[in-house]
Amino acid sequence: MRTFSTGHSLGILILYNWVEALLKGEALDILAEQETARVAQELSAGLRGLGYRVQVLGVFDDLDRALSPFPPEEWLVFNLCEGLAGDPAREAEVPSILEAHGFLYTGAPGEALAICQNKAQAKERLLAHGLATPPYAVLSSPGEPCDVPLPALVKPLHEDGSLGITWESVVRDAAGLAQRVAYVLERYEQPALVEQFIGGREFNQSVWGNNPPEALPSAEVDFGAIADPLQRMVTYEAKWVEGSFAYANTPVICPAQVDPALDERLRETAVAAYQLLGCRDYARVDMRELDGVPYILEVNPNPTLASDAGFLRAARAAGFDQPRMAERIVQFALERKG
Repeated sequence: MRTFSTGHSLGILILYNWVEALLKGEALDILAEQETARVAQELSAGLRGLGYRVQVLGVFDDLDRALSPFPPEEWLVFNLCEGLAGDPAREAEVPSILEAHGFLYTGAPGEALAICQNKAQAKERLLAHGLATPPYAVLSSPGEPCDVPLPALVKPLHEDGSLGITWESVVRDAAGLAQRVAYVLERYEQPALVEQFIGGREFNQSVWGNNPPEALPSAEVDFGAIADPLQRMVTYEAKWVEGSFAYANTPVICPAQVDPALDERLRETAVAAYQLLGCRDYARVDMRELDGVPYILEVNPNPTLASDAGFLRAARAAGFDQPRMAERIVQFALERKG
């Protein structure tokens, strides 16, 4: 069995959540929820190919019982779990359970997952430390007053993976705003986040490591095939629905073709947000740039590591294939242990 460069000989337990049905949202949302099973198998095959001892563990609800056959002194957990019992809101519980059992695990602690899952709370912290993010409001009823400049993007407050985001999510007037807020409240059973639509270029900045964190090559979403400026955004279809127009016409360029000054601002902004919100080992920061200012849209701890996704795209641009990327993330966790 291969050991890590740190000298550890732990096995790697790849933990993911399996989902049979959704508690809320649209039927197509199941595509995002079920992706972790595919990623778990991809990472397992890659790490086994490098010579490591690997087990894959899918869990629905009872994580304590699922972990019982695995002594924590023999296994490091590669945490891909994005919720429990079909509820993404329970993602932040997973690190706490792992810690209670004494496991070393990859990725963000529960506190970071919780704050990033509450988009308004994350924005508040970013603004308090001088990092730009679009003006926003949280609405709990369609008729609630809102002073966010229009056009604005309306999305669920607590979802990730672009759930609930379509071209109809960008509203241009008060009637459209009320209608979209009502949709989010009814379909996703949570408040709506309303944020000013920033019409600039969109970048994904992946960051990994801890002491210090390192920005991987920047990536830009190419909206050149989309004529309407208010539809130039990454919708749920663009991320998950292969064969859709949005999926086919939002390619990502990595490394991004940007001047050195902007590239440096993107990297510095992403690393600052990563550290401020408590991310660990790896994360992705989504930004819009307007007039040279990177506006942070979202900070995504533990982003997907799928073979066709953004974090791996950036890692490849830095010289890492999927198995070596996974190995490096595990090494970051081991380095934290010392």
